[in-house]
Amino acid sequence: MLVIAVVASGWLQFRETTDPGRRAVSREGPDLFVDDMDLRLVDADGRLRYHLTADRLEHYPVDDRAELVQPVLHVFEKGRTAWQIAAERGSIASGYETVWLLGAVEIERPATAGSRPLTIHTRDLLVKPDAQTAETVNTTRIRSDRFDVETKGLHADFRDDVLELK
Repeated sequence: MLVIAVVASGWLQFRETTDPGRRAVSREGPDLFVDDMDLRLVDADGRLRYHLTADRLEHYPVDDRAELVQPVLHVFEKGRTAWQIAAERGSIASGYETVWLLGAVEIERPATAGSRPLTIHTRDLLVKPDAQTAETVNTTRIRSDRFDVETKGLHADFRDDVLELK
């Protein structure tokens, strides 16, 4: 009788792992994904604070993080796009208070009545959307029509339009 139980349980396990209609979900793997993700966050007054898009988002429940492919983050100030940040990939930590934009990162600020357009190239940028800040310790190149600066590290305050070179 014990032999029949062992053979039956082995057959059941084999059937569950080889059934093409059934897919196992690993504890470490993603539990959901979204293609062409489009997320908009508004403040208490209903004004758009930031807009995040990505070609793909995958959520990992084991540490409640989300991985992004080709993310683009638009930071808004007074109803207008103040900054646009694009990266190869990204990661949103549990709590969604920090966004790591990884690989090559490009930050653009459009021209306004009081400022010229600006482009920044760097790698691996830590963004705190609620605080509207970002920072990196990597080589950073800042370009405008009047200057071209290279530095090792950057802290950006998008709310006040302040770039602190390291």
